[in-house]
Amino acid sequence: MAALQDAVAALRQQVRALSAQVEAARPLPTDTARVEALTHGAQSALTALERRGETFGIGRPRSDGVLNTVYRTDVLGFVAVYVGAGLTSNVRLLVGPDDPPTQCVGVLDVGGERNCYAGTIVRPGEYWLAESSRKTDDPAFKIHFTPLF
Repeated sequence: MAALQDAVAALRQQVRALSAQVEAARPLPTDTARVEALTHGAQSALTALERRGETFGIGRPRSDGVLNTVYRTDVLGFVAVYVGAGLTSNVRLLVGPDDPPTQCVGVLDVGGERNCYAGTIVRPGEYWLAESSRKTDDPAFKIHFTPLF
C-alpha cells in the first residue's frame, strides 16, 4: 500500500509541475490586449499606406488607348504603342506638358524600316497622344497605359 501511496504522491507532484508550466504559458490579459492593440495599429498603418498608394496609381488597372486621342495622366505611367497586325499608317507617340503634346518620343512607320513599337514614361500631369497619319480608327495598332508604382 505504501508503494501505491508513493506512486500517487509522485503523480500529484507531476500534475502540479505540469499545471504550473501550463499556467505560465497561458497568455496574460495584458499580453492579449497589447497584441490586439499592435494588430489594430498595424492594420491602420496598412490602410493608410494603401490609400497613399492609390494616389500614385497602385492598384489601378492597365487601360487601352485610342489613336488620335489626347490623354492626361495624374499618375506616373508607361505608354506602349505597337503593331498588332500589319502597318497601315504612321504613328507618332507624343508626350509633354501641353495639350496636345508636342514632344515626339517614338515613331511607327508604314515602311516597316523603323520601329514597330514605341513606349515611354509619362509623368503625373503630362499629356500623351498616339497620333496617326490616318484620321480614322486603325485596328492594326494597340495602345496601353500602365500605371507604375
